Amino acid sequence: MKLVFRTFIFHILCIIVFAIIYLNLSEGFHFIETNNKTMIDFLLLSTSIQSGVGFSNIYTLSYNSKIVVIIQQMLMLFTHIITLYILTI
Repeated sequence: MKLVFRTFIFHILCIIVFAIIYLNLSEGFHFIETNNKTMIDFLLLSTSIQSGVGFSNIYTLSYNSKIVVIIQQMLMLFTHIITLYILTI
């Protein structure tokens, strides 16, 4: 049960941290429907990436924002390794 809780906390922290990073890099993202960029929009983006769904109506424009999205996608892919091996030590 501890491992499930740690994994859940890891995902929530990743979503929040990357949403804050995306908010700081907001000029590197384009919104299809609106130009109003709020924290909720970046939480949606971060949750979509972390869940493996992908982008919705937001896509990257700048090099830095693309790198940060790739980092979050790689973290999502390696979640099992991180939570099973690193967090159980």
